[in-house]
Amino acid sequence: MGNSEYAILKQAMYSPDDYAVRLRYRAKDGELTERVISPIKMDNSHSLLALCLCRENPRRFELDRCSHIELVPAHEVLMPMDLKVI
Repeated sequence: MGNSEYAILKQAMYSPDDYAVRLRYRAKDGELTERVISPIKMDNSHSLLALCLCRENPRRFELDRCSHIELVPAHEVLMPMDLKVI
């Protein structure tokens, strides 16, 4: 994960009323999903605590399993978001 992805996560974390994040996440079992999250806290350089707007629960995301990270305007997000298996 590069600096631009960290910047996106931080921007959404510091402006949760304005932004959410869409990303692809690969689970331990290899399943690839597209999710929309609201970042809460970077636990360390390896994981992120975020509200998963698809599952409607806080989840821990391993950053090395995240890809295709992009900002989403908050006004485009309605819970629950669809969890898409890719």
